[in-house]
Amino acid sequence: MSRSVAERRLRPAAALALLLVWLLPAALPAETTSSAQATGVEMTEPVRRTLKQLEEQWLQWIVKTDRQSSDNGVNDLLATARQLGITRLPDLASGAIARALQAAGKGDFRRARWALAAAERLDPGRSDTAFAGAALARREGQYGRVLTATVQGYARLFGLPLERYLWLQSLLIWSLTLLLLAGVLYIAVQMAAKGGELYRDMTGLFGRWLPRPAAVAATALALLWPLALPSGLLWLALFWSLFLWSYSSASERAVLVGLWLLVGAAPLLVTEQRRQVAVTLSPPVQAMESLEQHRLYGGLFSDLGALRALLPESPAVKHLLADVHRSLNQWDLARSLYRQVLEKEPENTAALMNLGAYFYLKGDFGQAIQHFQKVATVDPKNAAAQYNLSQAYSESYLFDEQKRALNQARELDYAKVSHWVSNSQQRVVTLNGGMARIPEIRQELLDTWRRQEGKDERLALFRRGLPLLVSALLVVVAVALHFARRAERPETAREARSLGRWGRALLPGFRSAEEGEGLKSYTALLLPSGSLMLPFFQGVGYRIPWGYDPGNVASWIVAITGLVLWFGARLRLERQNEV
Repeated sequence: MSRSVAERRLRPAAALALLLVWLLPAALPAETTSSAQATGVEMTEPVRRTLKQLEEQWLQWIVKTDRQSSDNGVNDLLATARQLGITRLPDLASGAIARALQAAGKGDFRRARWALAAAERLDPGRSDTAFAGAALARREGQYGRVLTATVQGYARLFGLPLERYLWLQSLLIWSLTLLLLAGVLYIAVQMAAKGGELYRDMTGLFGRWLPRPAAVAATALALLWPLALPSGLLWLALFWSLFLWSYSSASERAVLVGLWLLVGAAPLLVTEQRRQVAVTLSPPVQAMESLEQHRLYGGLFSDLGALRALLPESPAVKHLLADVHRSLNQWDLARSLYRQVLEKEPENTAALMNLGAYFYLKGDFGQAIQHFQKVATVDPKNAAAQYNLSQAYSESYLFDEQKRALNQARELDYAKVSHWVSNSQQRVVTLNGGMARIPEIRQELLDTWRRQEGKDERLALFRRGLPLLVSALLVVVAVALHFARRAERPETAREARSLGRWGRALLPGFRSAEEGEGLKSYTALLLPSGSLMLPFFQGVGYRIPWGYDPGNVASWIVAITGLVLWFGARLRLERQNEV
């Protein structure tokens, strides 16, 4: 198997290695609380036992031989994960996908299908599960299912936050690249239409002082010297665009100015985008995104530890970590962090509420009542505070106060209170205030990154403004060349050249360039340029971290079909025009 194919297909051994990464704390020597340096986030013995149980259940699932036992094994895995507040197991889903492809390679399609079904349950809605299903259907010769599964895989991109984000950011880079590529081709078409006149003018200028052969050589050197620079073709297009200014119509000059501004703005856009994407893909942000989606992946706890190291004094980070400990039922660790949050934010209702819940669960109902009353004072419209007060009053045998608090809670939000009352396991309500602060934490990380980058602010400002300065200089030089040429001699009309039917079809935008219709010439180049670039969409953007890469076969098919239809339509149009 080639290296690229091997990278696209995650092997079962790799999946097991990923599993062992996040189960490593469960295999450490028994202690009451694991070290934060070892795991990133402290874990108590019950949590480590739960992780160890997940490892054992996964190893049991691997040796399953039928659909029923596989479903039972997945049920056990998900039930154990829910004890940690987790509903998705992406690493195990990747392992199940690998098992499915391994079984399909051996011709065991029945086992492959139920392994894929297990992957779908372990982490629902993944694109790579659908793409792996397409690969399985292809091996079975069911090409209708191949198409359906492929379309489903791409459609699922928009339902997954990270995948959707990376795809949209890749689309932005691809679009900028397309606009710049079409701009280079536009300059080439303009040069093909007007280059003869430019060549004659430059040869005549050099011919005043040089013999004819030397004038021709000097003209060629003057027009082609940018090729000696790094990224020579791009510099050549910019250089030629200066000369073409004097030979262009108002519409064509508008396109040239737009391209110069795009060249100046593109580096700024890409730099800011890369900063945003780098923050999004950083381990701490990925850990926060996984918490929002209730996902447990390899290194989750160590990535949360990295977040704490990056922003050690942030109350938002402490609040988030407190919520993590609370969801793991590590209330003593959560209490310490909630108190640190309240030292800086004494009116943080979510921290007050959860600290009151801690005292309630510990049986200290007096302290619980005090904290719930503080929440009710800070936020009088908080139905959860009144409901929790009613629970604490009830445990303290203060039944009159209990009824009064419960009635007030129902007045504030009858539907939620009815749900809490009907839920026998809902002793008190806790709030995910730390989870709600994830956007705030992301902004703090981004600000930290910018401060680290901006140590020499003046130099950074100069670098950011340099591309736009170059664009402005291009406009100034173009105007100067225009007036210099106008002083030399008046413009002469150009004669349109006949390229024949095939030439006009294969050179989109050439006729418009001869007629001085710049915008029409530029837009005529966008569709064929986009078709040519479509197979390279993943190469110019960001890699989507899916376990099974579908490749770009579909992109090549769409690109080739689009080009054939495009040029076929152009040939037909040219034939009709000749008639």
